[in-house]
Amino acid sequence: MFATGSVSGQNNLLTIEGAVKMAQQKNSEINQLKAQLVQKEQSWRTMTGISAPELSYFKEGINHLEIKPFDEKRWTISQSVDFPLTTYYRLKSVSEERKGMQLRVVSAEREIQSKVKEKYIEVIYGQHLKQLREQQIKLAQNLYNAVYSKFETGMGNGIDLTNAELQLAESQNDLDEAENIIHQARYGLFKLIGMDSEEQHYDIAFPDTLHTNDIGIAQIETLEELNSQPDYMAAAFDISAGNYQLKEARSNYLPDLRLNYYQQDYGTGYHYNGFEIGITLPVWFPFEQRGATQMAMARRQEMLYRQKSIELTMKEEIEKAWHSYSTSKSTVTRYRETIQAKAEKLHALALEAYRLGEIDLLNLISSQQAYLRSQQRYLVALRDYYIQLAHLEIYLNRQLVY
Repeated sequence: MFATGSVSGQNNLLTIEGAVKMAQQKNSEINQLKAQLVQKEQSWRTMTGISAPELSYFKEGINHLEIKPFDEKRWTISQSVDFPLTTYYRLKSVSEERKGMQLRVVSAEREIQSKVKEKYIEVIYGQHLKQLREQQIKLAQNLYNAVYSKFETGMGNGIDLTNAELQLAESQNDLDEAENIIHQARYGLFKLIGMDSEEQHYDIAFPDTLHTNDIGIAQIETLEELNSQPDYMAAAFDISAGNYQLKEARSNYLPDLRLNYYQQDYGTGYHYNGFEIGITLPVWFPFEQRGATQMAMARRQEMLYRQKSIELTMKEEIEKAWHSYSTSKSTVTRYRETIQAKAEKLHALALEAYRLGEIDLLNLISSQQAYLRSQQRYLVALRDYYIQLAHLEIYLNRQLVY
């Protein structure tokens, strides 16, 4: 674990829980989806198939030379209405799309939570890598001091001294690289959680104590039930919406309605009333209705392929995350139980042997590099272990890293 103590007494402390909560409130991707959801929830109001009524004034037979200056005048109110079945299918399609979008918001929240944790883990990894690089500099400095002492007493040579100086300079470069990793991870995290630029300070502290809940093979097998995953369910709603869109397109062969109501004046006042009922004739069905139907069928087919793609992608991601988690967990356990103690002992013995003249500088450098490589490999495995757990949170829908 990255457990090396607590920094809860520091100011500007950003915990992993705090980062997740901030992302849920400020992340631009989530907020965009929520705004799109509001649009979809209100879109049905514009799709009722009832157009705005039209009020018109009509006057016919105007002749100011006659005693009767007009033959007829009237006020008319007209209303056009889509065929009811067409409106029904359209509104059902919108309803299914809304349900799918709600699930996409849930999926995005899970994914952003996972990404925030991954970035946070990268920051912690960078901090521990920096500590390792600082330790590397101390080892390189000790190596340089030992070589320089031998050189001063005439037991060493200039080649060894130059080699030690080179090792010290390279260690400084490695430290600079670790600091760059921290900066890249920090600002990637700040962007992901939507932190305002004026709030992004260098004194923000990240506690390096994380905890995990391990998962077993029985739990990973439950992930085979992809039908419960939000993305897959959202695709199912999209398919259902596509079916309703196809029915809507086919219902366009049925006539729309037009209703007119009159108040008529034949020169004696508005004492007469009238009405008119009209229907649309889909005489251009080879172009309009048939084209709309073919488009709806293609759209539904697209949704079917999209759902299949989502299923295969999720299956692949789950398998990769599980095997990476299992591998990194084995590496971490092996390091703690075996490699760590032996690497530290080997390094200590090599340094002492060099001081006593029992080994040369190349063997000492080799032992130092083996010691540092084992520690860095441990940090990488530990980072991957946490990241894969965070990724599996998307599918298990429970906290594995906190």
